[in-house]
Amino acid sequence: MQFIFRHRFRLLPTILNSNFKMKNIFILLSAVLLVSCQKVIDINPPKGEERVIIQAYLYEDSIARVVITKSTDYLNNTPPPSLGTGTVTLSDDHGNTETLLWNAVKQQYESVAMKGVVNDTYTLQVDFEGKTYKSISILPALEKNSSINIVFKPAQGFDEEGYYMQLTATLSMNTKLYYLFKGYQNDSLLNDVNYINYASNENTDGQIKDLDMYRYENDAVGKEAKLEVYSLTEPAYKFYNAASLQLNNDGGFFSTPPANVPSMFDNNAIGLFQCSSIQVLTKTIQ
Repeated sequence: MQFIFRHRFRLLPTILNSNFKMKNIFILLSAVLLVSCQKVIDINPPKGEERVIIQAYLYEDSIARVVITKSTDYLNNTPPPSLGTGTVTLSDDHGNTETLLWNAVKQQYESVAMKGVVNDTYTLQVDFEGKTYKSISILPALEKNSSINIVFKPAQGFDEEGYYMQLTATLSMNTKLYYLFKGYQNDSLLNDVNYINYASNENTDGQIKDLDMYRYENDAVGKEAKLEVYSLTEPAYKFYNAASLQLNNDGGFFSTPPANVPSMFDNNAIGLFQCSSIQVLTKTIQ
């Protein structure tokens, strides 16, 4: 059986309901409004409910990073500003607690002492404008046995000519595992592909062999191909899943309004608390 990516989606804004749009759900979603099919529509939808949006990331051996914003009107194409007036606290299941500091340059809250540890459980609490929002997540382990190869392929069928990054890996099958993938050329996130890939191990026999991940142009010879593999919790996977379904909605004003993305935070906040272990794979394109 092959490793099947259940969801592969473009970096477009997530539509939460018929009244408003949430921008910057996570860094990987762009703030461009329907760039591939813009239309002039002579209607003015009413302003929707304003919601707090929390983007939180904690990776193995790395500090926590948290961004707080608010939802904007559906037709407002201005990215919402990051808000630095809250109090953000990170704690683990060993009794450690830290209040994150506001980084005015990067417009995010950051931990200083606490870093991600595999299999530890973390609670993130955000106190903002008189309300408290919490999320709890384990930092799942990642089997770091993947490898990549670069092969040149001529144009054939729907496949374009170019250098293709291929993934090989062996996956455990005794439990459900979830993954997020990011491809780079040197240190730049790939724009020509413009997709984020994420998957689970449920459609495999545990063996992944030479799976095409990303394509590089012919002039990329000599540059570095890089793949970042992230472990995901099931709630984080479901968050990306729901975002994918909404991004693949036809986008029409007369289509069925999609359901809200399931939040990993309580108290009506919308957010992602992604705790991940990471493997970074590199290969020179030649």
